[in-house]
Amino acid sequence: MNPLLIFDLDGTLIDSAPDIVVAVNRTLVNHGKQRLKDDVIIAHIGEGLKKLIADIFMADNLSPAAIIELEMEFLRIYEEEMLNRTNIFPGVENFLATYEGPMGIVTNKNELPAKAILKHLGLDKYPWVEVFGADTLKERKPHPLPLQTMMKLAKKTEQETFMIGDGIPDVLSALRAGVRSIAIGFGYTATSLLNEHDPVAILRHYDDLPLILREQSQKTPRT
Repeated sequence: MNPLLIFDLDGTLIDSAPDIVVAVNRTLVNHGKQRLKDDVIIAHIGEGLKKLIADIFMADNLSPAAIIELEMEFLRIYEEEMLNRTNIFPGVENFLATYEGPMGIVTNKNELPAKAILKHLGLDKYPWVEVFGADTLKERKPHPLPLQTMMKLAKKTEQETFMIGDGIPDVLSALRAGVRSIAIGFGYTATSLLNEHDPVAILRHYDDLPLILREQSQKTPRT
């Protein structure tokens, strides 16, 4: 039986960094802040851009309500930008079209924009078990709940599941849920940092994913 594959979205299936960079810097400029370099913003994508916005304005001693308003402003701007420059990584669609096992998406992007991007790029045509955003469940990655819920929906065990992602929340949630992770080597987080959280492989191109899965199927999952 083919395992359940749970994919992250940004930096894993899609290259959304150009639109995110524009949205973050538009928000900063609106409030008299200096623009940030692309690599600084990109390094925070896996943690969630709302958190990045909150961290940037923390020194201003704003009230929790004001921080929430800034987060909402950023999300409004991002929704204006998110379909302009985002693309699918090479090899993704060929793999998704030929894989015969269950697949799901767990992202720290909010659910509505995640689904809007999937529809815009035509990725909604694939038979996802479910698409979970940061606001879908009561917890988000790196908490294990989203992975555990996806496994329950797909009727798959920890030994029959892989988490595939480019961020620390992805590999950490896999560890905490007791599933194997495959780290993305072309995403937004350095592989040296991802390797600290015990992925079973580094994926350099989606053409290599079938071989990785075959090799892992011959191994006893770690406990």
